[in-house]
Amino acid sequence: MTSEISSPNELERLALNAFRENRLDEAIQAFTTARQAFLAEGNEVKAAEMASSLSVVLLKTKRPEEALEAATGAPEIFIQSGEETLAAQALGNLGSALEACGDLKGAEEAYRQAAELFENLGDTEHHRYTMQSLSHLQLRLGRPLEALGTMQHSLDSQSRPGVRDRLLRCLLKLPNRFLGR
Repeated sequence: MTSEISSPNELERLALNAFRENRLDEAIQAFTTARQAFLAEGNEVKAAEMASSLSVVLLKTKRPEEALEAATGAPEIFIQSGEETLAAQALGNLGSALEACGDLKGAEEAYRQAAELFENLGDTEHHRYTMQSLSHLQLRLGRPLEALGTMQHSLDSQSRPGVRDRLLRCLLKLPNRFLGR
């Protein structure tokens, strides 16, 4: 990255390209610099977006504590500014960071909030992905029936499930049938 690049938008573009090309150390540096540049301009929303993206890269590089630090606060900024899609994404990223740091209850709450926002926005793909993350977390917390219900809700919310998801939906209904539900 050259020192002559000063535009926050250009730094963001470089960070995204580095991430896509799996140059993760470069992406971390560029997202960090872009975040600082957006803050210097007074653009809290874009700075929070860079922080949320930074948390994803930090998780990929097995640095969960730093990822949690980067992700913390971003959802609130997006909610205050009315950016619900960004808030939902940031809550999902926060949930992933909390889970990686071992705060499973905190992660569960972040995933629930993200899933609710995605559902309200009609974003079925991200809603399903978030519900699946929540379901896996519930299994880790020793709540298998709740995890099954969460996964079932995830699958039921799809308008056009594929063959694999239709099969999984049928399989997930079996425990409820055995339990008389």
